[in-house]
Amino acid sequence: MVRMVTDTARGCERVAGELLTRILNLPRPTAAGQPREICLQIPDISGSVKHGVWRRVKVKNVLTPTVRIHPLGLAAFGGITSILMVTPVLPIYLDRRGLPPVHVGAVVGIMSLALVIVEILALGATARIGRRGAAVIAFAGSAVMLAAFPHVESLSGLYLNRVIFGAVRGLLWPVLFSEVADAGPPRWRATAWAVFWLYFGLGQLIGPALGGWLGDRVSLAAPFYAAAALSLLTVPVALAIRPQRDALTGNTFGAFRQLLRTAPGVSRTWMLTACNVMIFSVYATFLPLHAADRGLSAGQIGLIFTAGALAFIAGQDVLRRAGDRLSAERLLVPAFLIRGLGVLAVPVLPSFWPLLLVNALTGIPGAAIPNALSTRIAGQTPREYLVASMGGFNAAADMGFFLGPALGGALAGVGLAWAFVMVLPVTALAVWVLSTHTMRRSATMAANSSARYSDE
Repeated sequence: MVRMVTDTARGCERVAGELLTRILNLPRPTAAGQPREICLQIPDISGSVKHGVWRRVKVKNVLTPTVRIHPLGLAAFGGITSILMVTPVLPIYLDRRGLPPVHVGAVVGIMSLALVIVEILALGATARIGRRGAAVIAFAGSAVMLAAFPHVESLSGLYLNRVIFGAVRGLLWPVLFSEVADAGPPRWRATAWAVFWLYFGLGQLIGPALGGWLGDRVSLAAPFYAAAALSLLTVPVALAIRPQRDALTGNTFGAFRQLLRTAPGVSRTWMLTACNVMIFSVYATFLPLHAADRGLSAGQIGLIFTAGALAFIAGQDVLRRAGDRLSAERLLVPAFLIRGLGVLAVPVLPSFWPLLLVNALTGIPGAAIPNALSTRIAGQTPREYLVASMGGFNAAADMGFFLGPALGGALAGVGLAWAFVMVLPVTALAVWVLSTHTMRRSATMAANSSARYSDE
């Protein structure tokens, strides 16, 4: 099965590359920044091109940041949309198949475990097959696994399908995040991440709605086929990713150790990412239960989440337009506090409109968190360790999405409100990490200023 995924991915890459090259009359792809030869007609001394001579000259094949970020955003859109298309129907589909709740939860959750493991090991993969190869395998492999899932008959086959799906999809996010970090100069980085997260937010908005609609109107298997088709259609977009192979000296874990020695601040950014996703996952898991207890319909619950997604998109658009004038980094502490307090308030919100309003109001400042953390980790990481750093970044997010519902579920056994109370210590931890980092940076800057003053 793994060989079939790899062969399919390689075939898709060759076909998509040839089609785009022929249809758009593109030059044969080379690594960004590598020279390629083109023919230019040089005018003669009178300025006439007609009587000039043809010369072969070398030029750099460079995509501007503005051009590169949109294909990367489209790849993120295809990746997150295809996952979220099956999210609303997967538990229902497994329940209809007769699986007990323990296996429903395990089949759903085992994908996250596979994601975490592969994201940590992503540098080893890109060192062997290159970034573009890893992305193509991620999309083509996802298409195969999604299309095959409704046809799997055994319980062990369902587990195996989800493990392989998580493994191939785990190759995607470290590569995409590394490419965004490499897309332009540091001064353009915050805007690049705002555009990237804008595409991501659109996928979060469209994926669940489209998957739920297909599940209701067509069949519970239809979202899987649609997600497979979208994954396959996104393969050509992966050609915007450079084919470079990342350098790896020794093994992947050695690279992680060297990364943390070289850039110790990376571990704090991983921790903040885990905190952010834990807060969101508690909200996403237990708000529907609270809302259902208050008599809200499934449609109203969906509208509450839609309002949050729209607010997230609006926040990213504000950051994109503001550029350097509004730093997402400066908004981190208030954004964590507003999001944490908003989730903490859910148990006392009695009806649809208060829940929708609070969700929307916390979604706008909450948009600054992934933007700022992405920008921060891109600035902290040496370029040779970008894939390893982004792998840890995404693994921390997936671990947060696992720990939030698990710990919240344990507390919800005492009372549903206690699941929301869990975000209080998580928010406090995030604010403490941010505050200590700010104080340490201020002390370092003061020490450097004093040293320069003494030298003078």
